[in-house]
Amino acid sequence: MSRICAIHQPNFFPWLGYFHKIARADVFVILDTVDIEVGTADAITNRTRIKTASGVQWITIPIKKGDSKIIKDIAIDNSKPWNDKMLKTIFHQYRKSAYFSQFYPFVEQILKCETDSLSNYNTNVIKKMAGYFGLSSQIVMASAIDGVSTERNQRLIDICKSQNCDVYLSGNGGRKYHDEQLFAQSGVKVEYTDFVHPIYPQLYGDFVKGVSAMDYCFNVGDKLWK
Repeated sequence: MSRICAIHQPNFFPWLGYFHKIARADVFVILDTVDIEVGTADAITNRTRIKTASGVQWITIPIKKGDSKIIKDIAIDNSKPWNDKMLKTIFHQYRKSAYFSQFYPFVEQILKCETDSLSNYNTNVIKKMAGYFGLSSQIVMASAIDGVSTERNQRLIDICKSQNCDVYLSGNGGRKYHDEQLFAQSGVKVEYTDFVHPIYPQLYGDFVKGVSAMDYCFNVGDKLWK
């Protein structure tokens, strides 16, 4: 029987597709050994989108500038009360949602995690959310795995093999850069996610997909998406 590995950077309060990958994987590896991306539209390691009365809005964890850009080395800037401000924003934007009384205390608890490490903070959110959805996949940190290549394709292969997995579950964006022949030669099959974003009741007008999974939980609860 095949054993599936999915690998992803520790994004902050990710979208539903992230948890779909966790649900499908036997092992989910949090890739904290690559550089953080900041300052672009794709930068989602320290920020996420929520839906508000004024449209889609970013909520952001402030980070410190340092010598290293590797995610596991990135420190949160806790010199400002960003956490309280973020929770107030979430409270006011979702207080009229169907599952607010059930989900907000959970959000409040996990967002008050006390750590200076962005990787540890996001990993705590991811693990707690996986538990909220009832997912049982093993979650492993890439920084805890030895002997992994820095080359993009070989890195993924090495991680899969370290976890005794023969299938790598990729996002569809990986079709552009995966060397599937190299994977096959190494005994690892590449499969791509089949996630179809559910349409669910949202506050504030027309449906918007791709926002933080917290939007789904406030509006739908802990039921797994179809």
